[in-house]
Amino acid sequence: MHNLFRLANRLHRPAARSYSSPAPAPRLENIGRVRAYAKPLATLFLWSALSYSALQAAWSSLYYDRLRLETEAKIDALNAEIR
Repeated sequence: MHNLFRLANRLHRPAARSYSSPAPAPRLENIGRVRAYAKPLATLFLWSALSYSALQAAWSSLYYDRLRLETEAKIDALNAEIR
């Protein structure tokens, strides 16, 4: 019988009150290390990927220009040799 009253009390609990003021932000020690460092690490990763992509594009452009100049120099040398 006692268990029946407990069950009835659990089923008929009043709804949670809502207050107009927002709940306080969780303290840093309660968040955990993963959640505390996830956003800074994600930001670092994104900036690193962006920097790597930009530097790779610049290097590829410079390498292509050097390769094109070397190839044009070889073509000019071969044209001079033929004439």
